[in-house]
Amino acid sequence: MSKARHLARFAAWLLPASPRKNALLRRLGHDVAPTATARSSVVWRVERITLASGSRIGRWNLIKNMREISIAEKASIGRLNVVSSHPVYARLYPDGASLRVADHGKITSRHHLDCSGGVTVGSFASVAGSGTTLLTHSVDLRRDAQVARPISVGAYSFVGARCMVLGGAVLPDRSVLGAGSVLTRSREERTAGLWAGVPAAHRGSVAGKWFERAETHTRRVYVPATGETVEDAF
Repeated sequence: MSKARHLARFAAWLLPASPRKNALLRRLGHDVAPTATARSSVVWRVERITLASGSRIGRWNLIKNMREISIAEKASIGRLNVVSSHPVYARLYPDGASLRVADHGKITSRHHLDCSGGVTVGSFASVAGSGTTLLTHSVDLRRDAQVARPISVGAYSFVGARCMVLGGAVLPDRSVLGAGSVLTRSREERTAGLWAGVPAAHRGSVAGKWFERAETHTRRVYVPATGETVEDAF
């Protein structure tokens, strides 16, 4: 892609969200639904972004050197995230330099996603809180070579604040990664439930209405002092 086209895309992404911006992004080669929300972000050298119906990208994300970003129906990325990869993985890995968020999946704000090996966030899953790092690439010490491995966050799963998720890690469907935990690569299939610690270990089962919800965002608030649950508080 020519430098002029990269610059045109860069300028378009800086515009505030609007139907006209969506149309302009489509003309520049992205796949942005008319009902998607694409707020002002810094986007540089990204081959293709797909925003499905009702999906959302928030303000002032830094997104660079990506082959593909796909945000499915009613899924969202919040504000001030860094989403990137090294260009070599886009060139050498068929599924590298990619981020895919399934329907109703959510990445909140102030996270750092290295997507060199590819990152997948499942349906109704949340990378929640703030300060979590997903790091797909590292050095293979045995081979003395750089390597990237994919990360997968399963459907209806929850990643707490300030976690570290390393290349090759899989958080199973309907699971929780406790705040501050480090989830490493596993050669065995993991059991669903609560994972916590450094490195994260299986601590037990999880249950709750959150794992059965039908909406992307939780908008009710529980007040411990009164025992009251306030509907549609946000």
